[in-house]
Amino acid sequence: MSLPEIPVKPVHADGVTYYMHPHPRSPFSEAVQVGGVLYLSAMIGLDAQGRLVDGFEPQVRQIMSNSQAILRRYGLGLEHVFKTTVMMKDMANWSAFNRLYKPYFHPTRLPVRTAFGVSDLAYGAEVELEFQAYVPHGG
Repeated sequence: MSLPEIPVKPVHADGVTYYMHPHPRSPFSEAVQVGGVLYLSAMIGLDAQGRLVDGFEPQVRQIMSNSQAILRRYGLGLEHVFKTTVMMKDMANWSAFNRLYKPYFHPTRLPVRTAFGVSDLAYGAEVELEFQAYVPHGG
């Protein structure tokens, strides 16, 4: 289950466009566009009700589904993603992560990626991803 379609009102300031998080209590923007780059806030595997899905592989799938829904809000898709950052609690899941992640992207246009292990993530998540996407023609 992916995120519900929630309109996000942009706020423009000094050449930067802020897309506030749809959840009013969140202390961060869902996305920020600077020039031709859209930066998405890092995300964990939360379902449409805001609950963390159980297990590493379901969390990866949920994050990828959520990222697609968020990118769609801004007229983009995973084909526009050029950089990802991966944070994992257990680097033993590296092979499983790669197996799940790679099919979401065109085989000759894989994003550059940074990945590292962490001691903990919000809500006890096992994995967290951040995405950067180009906006054709600067938006």
